[in-house]
Amino acid sequence: MNEYLHHVPGRIRIRARLFRSESRERSQALRRLRALPPVRNLRLNEKAGSVTVFYDAGETSGTELLQALRRECPQATFPETPPSRQRIPVAAAQRPIAAEIGKVALNMLVNKGVSYSLSTLLRTRF
Repeated sequence: MNEYLHHVPGRIRIRARLFRSESRERSQALRRLRALPPVRNLRLNEKAGSVTVFYDAGETSGTELLQALRRECPQATFPETPPSRQRIPVAAAQRPIAAEIGKVALNMLVNKGVSYSLSTLLRTRF
């Protein structure tokens, strides 16, 4: 099973069975990936079986990087193209308003708490 988990210019995360367990093939694959010119850093998540590749987006695109990954790691079959961005559902688009209401409510609670603490503190001093 190989799949994209996430891709933004400069970072791509891919899950492959190869990355799940310690093996000679995995070590060789990671060494080859680190040696690719646009690759700046790798982060392996063994439990998830994924690797996050940080690359210079000015030197290459995500598609070109995937082609290089396929050449360098033939034992891990990577997907052909990055996934297209999915449309945001209407309910998800309304979340920022709910988050803003939550922030206002929290701000009011904190303000009331500070006011109460100050009035209690001032009463005890005088």
